[in-house]
Amino acid sequence: MKCPICKSDVRQLSKTCNSCGYVYTDDTLKRIAHVLEIKKELNGAVERLNNVQGVLGRINTRVSSLEELLNDDLAALTNVPHPKFKASAAKAPPPPPEKEQEASTEPPQKPPPEATPKAPPTEPPPQPKRSTPEFKRPELDFELKLGQKWLLIIGIVTIVFGVAYFLKYSFDRGWVGPAGRVALSYLWAISFLVGGESFRRKGLDVFGLYVIGGGIAILYFSTFAAFSIYHLFDQVFAFFVMILITAFASICALRYDSKWLAVLGLIGGFLTPMLLSTGQDNQIALMTYMTVLNLALLMVALYKKWDMLNYLGFILTYILFTAWVMVHYSVSKFWPTILFLNTFYAIYSVLPFAYQFLKARPGRLRAFYIISPNSFIAFAFSYAMIKEYASVEWVSVVSVLYAAVFLTMATQLLKQGKDSEKAFIVVIGKAALFLIITIPILFSRHWITIFWCAQSVTLFWIALRFDSKALINGAYGLFMLTITKFLFYDYPIAFHLQTGNLYYIDNLYSTPQYTYLIIERYITSALVVGISYAFYKLSKKAMPQRAITSRTPVVFAITGGIMSFIVLNIETSAFFEAYLPQGKFAAISALWSAFAAALLINGFVRNNKPMRHVSFGLFLVTLIKVFLFDMSKFSTPYRILSFIILGVVLVAASYLYHNYKDRIIKK
Repeated sequence: MKCPICKSDVRQLSKTCNSCGYVYTDDTLKRIAHVLEIKKELNGAVERLNNVQGVLGRINTRVSSLEELLNDDLAALTNVPHPKFKASAAKAPPPPPEKEQEASTEPPQKPPPEATPKAPPTEPPPQPKRSTPEFKRPELDFELKLGQKWLLIIGIVTIVFGVAYFLKYSFDRGWVGPAGRVALSYLWAISFLVGGESFRRKGLDVFGLYVIGGGIAILYFSTFAAFSIYHLFDQVFAFFVMILITAFASICALRYDSKWLAVLGLIGGFLTPMLLSTGQDNQIALMTYMTVLNLALLMVALYKKWDMLNYLGFILTYILFTAWVMVHYSVSKFWPTILFLNTFYAIYSVLPFAYQFLKARPGRLRAFYIISPNSFIAFAFSYAMIKEYASVEWVSVVSVLYAAVFLTMATQLLKQGKDSEKAFIVVIGKAALFLIITIPILFSRHWITIFWCAQSVTLFWIALRFDSKALINGAYGLFMLTITKFLFYDYPIAFHLQTGNLYYIDNLYSTPQYTYLIIERYITSALVVGISYAFYKLSKKAMPQRAITSRTPVVFAITGGIMSFIVLNIETSAFFEAYLPQGKFAAISALWSAFAAALLINGFVRNNKPMRHVSFGLFLVTLIKVFLFDMSKFSTPYRILSFIILGVVLVAASYLYHNYKDRIIKK
């Protein structure tokens, strides 16, 4: 048991760590108190055990001493002739010591205690260690597992098949009527149940429970045979009998504390609609039955903490639901289907969370093994059905609902404190994902980019607060997705800035209507550049964290600079293409020169060598453009303008190097 901050051992109950001062929560203090009390009791038990071992060692020493004395006496007796022993018992010289021993009853008991102090009990011999009992439970070897478990299972399955073939054979031969055959199979089931209970009471718990499980399986089969093969039961009565069998299996599972009986009842319960199906659709009855069955078995799973029931119930529910959708679903059944679907979603998302995190074990991630796939499966079905029934925009109702469910969970987990931090990160990530999905469904064009900008920064802030690498990577992914959509979807499609001939830099972007959505375009462009700056500031502030390295702020600063350069080039190119096409190329050259000068000034202010080198590179590219393209492509006024602007900027750059040379040299 160690402190989560300094990793020092916790040796006494205190609200704060003795080494680093970390403050424990009340729940943590209670757990520490329990551990320390258990350790104290354990040490006392070990001490008592050592005392017992010492007593056993001293007793063993005394027994050894008495054994040696007795061996000496027996050896002395064997040296005396047997016939004369009784006659000369009083005259023989050896008897005096024996007479002294026989004269008083106490002396024979005194020598052993006198001998025991001579043998120091501080180092007991190894014999007591061998005799101390070991409480380790021996594992069953392969032979025992094969003989006790698998032979029993195979035998029960074989008997079930034997009963089935007996029914078929008796039907073919006409030995017993249909009612008699079903009665015999029920009799087999009852004999299994009674026999299993008898074996269990005799101490063969495992054997008896497996036999009871076989009886429950025969009950299911007998009911199916009575309905489907012999038509003795109608569908409603057979369905009712199957429900009773499932309830009986669940009660037995609770009574005997047997998870596998509950699994058997669960599988039988979900197989009931398939076994008793007549091919006709009865959606309300079927899905009501599925809902009740799921709620009942989920309560058993949560009460007994049998997670396997949750997993199996979740899998079988969606298998049965998918089978029904593939065979019977139509648009006319939209409303009951969507309501039952989201009822199943609530059963396997809200209820497990409410129990495992708010009441039982906060901070456990095991519930998300079902909650996460349950959300995506339910959303996939909802998306397909809503799109067919109404329109894609209405799918946002479900995605917002799921996001709200996860946000509610995150709020509750945040109240739990540090113990639920990992679970909170997972939940907030799920909520963010459904909000990301909602935005393109509910909105269109550039609004998606605007919302994604805000969401990526928010997600990054939450990720840094909890130092979660998974959420940080999610924020990075959304950041890159936003930039990609902005460059390759918003500009050419949403804002109608069509690409021209890519062989010429002057035709990169053009539009006949520069003012089309100009305010929305400027806002979107500013946000895309702004999130790079926001990521830069947040990552720089949180740089000591494990998920943020010293290169992370640099990457975002470079990304922001590149995005600014691209946006300025696109807007400049589009503006001059619309209003002054002849001056477009010269304007781009002027823009590059100004951008290089801005980088150079910033490089001097921050004394940033890489930034100054980038400005040199951009100056070089601008020079090549001016001398190779501007001279040959444009008329004299714009050519003059390009040269003058570039020359002035270069002279100003040289002045900066002359004026700030001391700062560069000092570095």
